[in-house]
Amino acid sequence: MLPSVRIVRVGGADAENQLLATLLRGAGLPDPDCLPYPIALERIAARAADVILLDVMLTNVEIFQVLRSAAPSQNAPGIPVIVTGPPSAAERLNACLQHGAQDFIAERFDERTPLLVAQRVKLCVERARPDADRRAKDADATEVLRVHTDASNRFVPREFLEHLQRKSLADVRLGDHVKRSMTVFFSDIRDFTALSEQMTPEQNFNFLNSYLKQVNPIIRRRNGFIDKYIGDAIMALFPRSPFDALGASVELLHQVVKYNRGRRAAGYVPIRIGIGLHVGDLILGTIGEEERMQTTVISDAVNLASRIEGMTKTFRVPLLVSGDVVAGLPPGHGFKLRHLSGVKAKGKKKSIEIFECYDNDPEDLMQHKNETAELFERGMVEFRKGLFLTAGDIFARIAQRHDGDTVAAHYRDSCTLTAVSARRGGLDT
Repeated sequence: MLPSVRIVRVGGADAENQLLATLLRGAGLPDPDCLPYPIALERIAARAADVILLDVMLTNVEIFQVLRSAAPSQNAPGIPVIVTGPPSAAERLNACLQHGAQDFIAERFDERTPLLVAQRVKLCVERARPDADRRAKDADATEVLRVHTDASNRFVPREFLEHLQRKSLADVRLGDHVKRSMTVFFSDIRDFTALSEQMTPEQNFNFLNSYLKQVNPIIRRRNGFIDKYIGDAIMALFPRSPFDALGASVELLHQVVKYNRGRRAAGYVPIRIGIGLHVGDLILGTIGEEERMQTTVISDAVNLASRIEGMTKTFRVPLLVSGDVVAGLPPGHGFKLRHLSGVKAKGKKKSIEIFECYDNDPEDLMQHKNETAELFERGMVEFRKGLFLTAGDIFARIAQRHDGDTVAAHYRDSCTLTAVSARRGGLDT
């Protein structure tokens, strides 16, 4: 009936213990482990027993040490103890019951009355089992919750739930929301449409997953979390600091270079990506209706980060950040930044300050931008004043020194077009 029960016998003569094993076996119970006192204590301390048959003729110290070890504690459940001994040891049996024993057998084992022993053992175990069963159920429930949480975290970021102060996805309710200031990260793959047209749907999925496996761990290592995938685009949030977001962006671009080496070696076309960062207040919450809802982020900061990422195509650089991101960096941050003046994002009335981060440029281009930093800033001053001919000349000189400086070339061309347009309109530039 109880084949899994672990019975430990402490003390007793060999002949008596052999008889005990026969009685238990005849009642469908397993043989007891007859152990000397020191080994029995180790087994009890390890909770590797379901019931203890304790011989009352052991010394007082040994008896009470067994009872103490078997008692429940803060870290371990108790183990029921049945004390055995002759009627002449009634006082010792009574003392054991007062100090934690659950039952007693006040006579020597007798093969004529096998149920006297077996039923006592079964009842003792069954009385203890409800608590053990409850703990097992609790453990099962905890494991189910862990599996459910791990599964839901693959679809809804754990950090999202933490900010909503919810333990699991099951606790989330429609309309839950919280306001936070975070850095928003947007990136996408350049010319992805043209690239995907050359692949089957299965190849598209395999390509995107291979790419995301390369870059996503970097975001997590830098204290960010991915909010959503939008086709080939990634939107991530960095709750702690713009420094984390910019560091992740630079490291991610380094990883793309390594990833492209593998693509070239395998005969695939290398990829290019653009990244935009902006920091601001946002609302994390749930939208939809009771039968179908989703977590989302609502904020102007999200829109601006997306617009800034789009500007990387205009300037033909991989990484642009807003002035608010730069303002949030600690002194001596070490990032290589170039101020690109205020730019009006699409659909916005106010301009936003934009900076190029060129930590990922080739060494010669990086050196060129360092050496022309003052000249570039002078060109931006003239550009802000509206002196486009003067500014255009400065940017032309910078672009001429290195044909990889696409930003200087952009402003050169923009100044030329603006100056020509103004001249046609009769304006003095």
